[in-house]
Amino acid sequence: MNNWKTLKEEIYFEDGTLRDIYISKTDKTDWERWCKLVNENFDVKFYDGLTRKKGTRINIERVFEFWNDPDKFFDSNNATISLGNIKVKCYFFSEKEIENDIEPREVKTEKDHLNLIGYLKAISETLDKDVVLSSENLKEDVLLEIKKGSG
Repeated sequence: MNNWKTLKEEIYFEDGTLRDIYISKTDKTDWERWCKLVNENFDVKFYDGLTRKKGTRINIERVFEFWNDPDKFFDSNNATISLGNIKVKCYFFSEKEIENDIEPREVKTEKDHLNLIGYLKAISETLDKDVVLSSENLKEDVLLEIKKGSG
């Protein structure tokens, strides 16, 4: 593993942009499995765009409802997942891809980095898919990748 200073400079550099977490080629089953993983293992805050209420678990059925009929919602749904100091944001853009955002300035220590790696590995194992951390809106600029089956 690289030392912490190198990780901070190469992955979590603070340039005013976010880092994106991508899991490609997903479907509703993948979303359900991701949601179960997150709800059972992490502190979660979920905003329901239909009721405008906050809860402590992601309501994946509400997310599916939004995808099927977004016009009846006041706002889009979103979730915040706590990984210690890191807040992972999810806005449920598309069934075909799970995308999360992190703020690199929240990754302050090697422990924070390891918490994030644990989250990425858990997703990869649960979905049996590759998980990529990239620069904001630049999927091709891969900063870190967890390959499926890498344990």
